[in-house]
Amino acid sequence: MQIDFHYYTVYTLCRLAGIKDEYSKKIAYSSQQVDDAKYDHVLEFQSGGRFEQQLSAHKFLDLGVLSKSTSYDIFLPFHFLPGIEGETFYEKLICRQNSKISKEMLKDTLKTLDKPYGLHRLGIALHVYADTWSHQNFHGLFKKENDVDELELINGLDDSEALIWLKAKFIPAIGHGQAYIYPDEPYLIWRYIEYNMKEKLTVNNQYRAMDAVYHIYYYLSNEVKRKKPEIYEGIPRKWRIIENKIRQILINRALVDERVKLWQEQLKNGFFGFRVQVEYNDREWFKEAVNVIDADKKIYDKNENFYQSDWKYFQDALILHRFHIRNELLPKYGIIT
Repeated sequence: MQIDFHYYTVYTLCRLAGIKDEYSKKIAYSSQQVDDAKYDHVLEFQSGGRFEQQLSAHKFLDLGVLSKSTSYDIFLPFHFLPGIEGETFYEKLICRQNSKISKEMLKDTLKTLDKPYGLHRLGIALHVYADTWSHQNFHGLFKKENDVDELELINGLDDSEALIWLKAKFIPAIGHGQAYIYPDEPYLIWRYIEYNMKEKLTVNNQYRAMDAVYHIYYYLSNEVKRKKPEIYEGIPRKWRIIENKIRQILINRALVDERVKLWQEQLKNGFFGFRVQVEYNDREWFKEAVNVIDADKKIYDKNENFYQSDWKYFQDALILHRFHIRNELLPKYGIIT
């Protein structure tokens, strides 16, 4: 999934579920920030102390993307949650939609909702959960199971053929790299031959995206509401009432920037029954928490609200989430990373 899903769709689902605007934004921002936390340099504060930033994403055009630490520390816990199906270690690593282990992750997330960073962790978990639909049949290591052959787009855009050629020549078999961004495009229908198979698999991202939306909405409308009712201000809308509205915006055959613009316009125009102007800025939380005195010399300091800032809480939530997945959840199924 991309920003149109992780931020704008998640924000909208939170509001439709009855969650207040301020909390919906916090959850949605955390969901998208998982894809944008790509900075790992330690912040040495001028007034004393230091803060080690946490990575939940990686710059793809970087050799570090091929390292085992990137796979085990970033891709597995945040983007390719192992589906724990199969017999071998690598078979168990393959991501599966709405998997048993993803549901266990969501249950554990409910237990930490009352922590200062509880809603930030909720956003992180929703990102991982959504990705089990778009990233299914791939895993986060550089291995043969991620090989993609005879990639074909059914309803792709004009630049598709050039990208398919690029994939065949240069992109390594890590995650869904050889399928480029196609698994993450909500409107796309595409085909490919996956590793060790002979017949082409037809993938309907439209169905996958809407199925993910339904399950996330159910979770927000029921389980989260029962656990933390104080963040709600209204009764969740009936799914049958909102389903077609979500579909009209989400399944839009366009580039991601155009899809984002459509979400912004429709939210501003009250398409979903409430009017709001939202625009995601990937550095907003960081700038609220940290005073950048001299970026070139890496001189920083804490802003006054640093200890209660959303950015600091998001970083805390990343640590908790990674620890739970790698140290508590995966070992139950014989996966030690």
